[in-house]
Amino acid sequence: MKNKSRTHASVINSFSAGLAQILTLLMSFVSRTIFIRVLGEQYLGLNGLFSNILSILSFAELGVGAAITFSLYKPLANHDEDQVLALMQLYKKVYHAIALIIFTAGIIVLPFLDFFIKGDGSDVGNIHIAFFLFLMNSVSSYLWNYKRSIFFADQSGYINSLNLMIFQVSGQLLQILFLLVTPSYYLYLIIQICVTIFSNLQISRVANKQYPFLRQHRKVSVPHQTLAFLKRNVIGMISAKLGGIVVLGTDNIILSSFLGLATVAVYSNYTLIMNGMISVINQAVSAVTASIGNLRAVGNPRKEKAVFYKYSMISALIGLTVSVGMVTFFSPFIKFWVGKKFVLDATTTLIIVIGFFVSQLRQANINFTNAYGLYWEQRLKSIVEAVVNLIVSLILIIGFRAGINSVILGNLASNLFVNAWWEPLIVLKSGFKATNSEIRFYARFYLSELTIGVAILELSLLVSSFITFGGLLVHASVTLVLMTLSAFTFDFLLTKIVVAMLPVQPVLIGLIRRFTRK
Repeated sequence: MKNKSRTHASVINSFSAGLAQILTLLMSFVSRTIFIRVLGEQYLGLNGLFSNILSILSFAELGVGAAITFSLYKPLANHDEDQVLALMQLYKKVYHAIALIIFTAGIIVLPFLDFFIKGDGSDVGNIHIAFFLFLMNSVSSYLWNYKRSIFFADQSGYINSLNLMIFQVSGQLLQILFLLVTPSYYLYLIIQICVTIFSNLQISRVANKQYPFLRQHRKVSVPHQTLAFLKRNVIGMISAKLGGIVVLGTDNIILSSFLGLATVAVYSNYTLIMNGMISVINQAVSAVTASIGNLRAVGNPRKEKAVFYKYSMISALIGLTVSVGMVTFFSPFIKFWVGKKFVLDATTTLIIVIGFFVSQLRQANINFTNAYGLYWEQRLKSIVEAVVNLIVSLILIIGFRAGINSVILGNLASNLFVNAWWEPLIVLKSGFKATNSEIRFYARFYLSELTIGVAILELSLLVSSFITFGGLLVHASVTLVLMTLSAFTFDFLLTKIVVAMLPVQPVLIGLIRRFTRK
């Protein structure tokens, strides 16, 4: 538990997390391509369905991990080994109990799997065996996995990133090899289970080596004040967990139940890319969460607010740049990658990307909420978010036959009508004790981000639609040009419109000047 520079730790964690996620994403494309070629779209849809079901069962986690990670910030900063050991022992007990609960819930769900698949599902083999293997992978992820939290809390998240990258890439290579030699979906899932177990064992070994006191078996109790704080945060996280499950964990279930596994397969190719981009961005950007928590522990309100707005601007800029790349390159890439039948229409593509962009505008609020431990304050927000998402999705798919657009618009509605104002309000009022004028300034800031970003996305899609010649390389070149122009335009307009009253120069101009001076 050595003292670390927050900036240095943030840079290392962000870089390693981003690099690891990019390599893992590239391997995912290769693995997905082989998977589709060997097993077909029905198995791909089944894979997406089971992932959603297991994400719902993971509700048993209740956000305990995030709450305990937050509680580790202060004892790690103060080198309080007894307090860290006590929290880690508690974490272990809770996670083992969670693993048992998820296993039991999965066994209960097992006989009812047919209800989630339109048709009999006979063309994908024994779905019950496949689901059981999926369940075992989820259960095994809670064994020894709890020790990852100490690296996050101690600003050493890069250790976890490297561990995941090595084991996930190795596992995907093994899955590809066995798919080509023995095309078995069951073997594919067994390899996944082994990778999860060995990855957790290795991270546990590294944690024990770096923090030798974790190997001690002496009983250390968590102070009552800390326990009370944990209980309060866990209660707050229950609703957050529920909201996340409904928003992210029901899309494939709804699509599979009303439209079939083939539709899930088509949509899952887009979500693979989108979730991959989200992971790359979030791994890199959220790697600074521990440093924000450390800054909070030290106490510097003025600096915290400055970091918040800089963080928000950078997150929005990165999100917009990636969004432009996706909205212009999605269709030609999907066509090149898996075939024309997997390409969605331009309207659906635009809605998907706008949803992605809006979700990226939340990142500063989410990470400051995690760093400040504001879980109790958001307990009602997540329930409202979940209800809005589910109602809008079901109305659109049942009443308006909107197909894939129904779940995408459901997600977008919950983000715009609930998260867009409720999450920043929690950070500003509970975290920064902001005044009404500061809240109005943030509203202007957010609306400018949203308006400018959506306008740029629509314009980028319009420009790219005129590119009807050349191959993938031509589309890629046009996409890079549009991404660059969009980044500078967004940065310039946002700074001029919103931050004119603050002594803040555009992010990109500032970076260029900084590096050219060197």
